[in-house]
Amino acid sequence: MAEQSSIADMETSGAAEQDRDGGSEAEAAPGDADAAEAEDEAGASGAEQGTNGGQMIYATVLGDSIAKGYSGEGEADLVPYGSLAMDEIAGREACEYEIENFAKNGLDSAGMNEKILTREEVRDSLGKSDVIFITVGSNDLLNECKRVVQEILNTDTKFKSANEALQVLEDSVKDNPFLVLKIIGALGNWDYHSFEANWIEMMDTVKELKQEETRIIVTNIYNPVANLKLPSTMNQVVEDIIGNMNRIIDDHAGECGYGVADAFHSNVSAYVQSDGLHPNQDGQQIIAELVFEEYESAEEEE
Repeated sequence: MAEQSSIADMETSGAAEQDRDGGSEAEAAPGDADAAEAEDEAGASGAEQGTNGGQMIYATVLGDSIAKGYSGEGEADLVPYGSLAMDEIAGREACEYEIENFAKNGLDSAGMNEKILTREEVRDSLGKSDVIFITVGSNDLLNECKRVVQEILNTDTKFKSANEALQVLEDSVKDNPFLVLKIIGALGNWDYHSFEANWIEMMDTVKELKQEETRIIVTNIYNPVANLKLPSTMNQVVEDIIGNMNRIIDDHAGECGYGVADAFHSNVSAYVQSDGLHPNQDGQQIIAELVFEEYESAEEEE
């Protein structure tokens, strides 16, 4: 979602969290030097011994600013849902964990395939992970909103965010209410094939790189503009688009071997930052609980 710079590495209980956005060297959390060393020695072998002689679980996070734990200007730094969920999973399994977060602000499904899954460090991390979390899709929708607003308003303005584009649209609609109908028509005709093709390509790559027993949990898409002042008819079109995107995610779950944490039907959109888009810490906690529930559900089915 957001296209701003990444937040700093975070320390989480019992984990060495590594933030790898932009290819920068990441350091293990304080006190976890042994865990970081264990990762280096483990290679792609999956779960290894932790510092206390117990099992070590490795996790990889892929996705956009939601997965990264983006915090806007003036907001407190956040612990992303992946780390929160791994706290729960490690507690359940009575083990330690190490997590690498490659999520990138502003990432869409095409960028996932072109910019993230082509990186050697990402591919190595996926190859040794026991758990993989993925959140992507919101920026596909938001980028389409920006493109449509730019087209309908016939402007060369490069909107930095969907929020900015929608604010300009709101101001323009006051002078010409019929613009809403044009926007609705353009969004309603969005071709989903590119998103589906990107999603399948992404999951095929992850499947190819991961270990056989690795758990993959993806989050579906909640309405990122639910708190913005959109005309009700336009908001319904956005909800319909999200519903269609989530059906694509659901439809490929079986063949691609992942579980879906249902953020769409949650109340996460009620717990957002001042931008009205990104989850605050309570919102990240809600997503973490959904992910952990999906993890537990998959275990019970085995």
